Amino acid sequence: MKRASVVRLIVDKSSEEKLKLLCSLSSKLWNEVNHARRRMFFEKRGVNFRATYREFYGKYKT
Repeated sequence: MKRASVVRLIVDKSSEEKLKLLCSLSSKLWNEVNHARRRMFFEKRGVNFRATYREFYGKYKT
């Protein structure tokens, strides 16, 4: 059985914009890292988690 908690946030306009930006950036990061690791897997190179972490951490750490 899966469980989930649903939380409704009540925020002002500026906080809402910051949260949307944060969600957008985290989604982009996830997709890029996942694509890079998937490419490594299918090229039979082995998935290097540390290398992909270092590669994308610097790009999105701001």
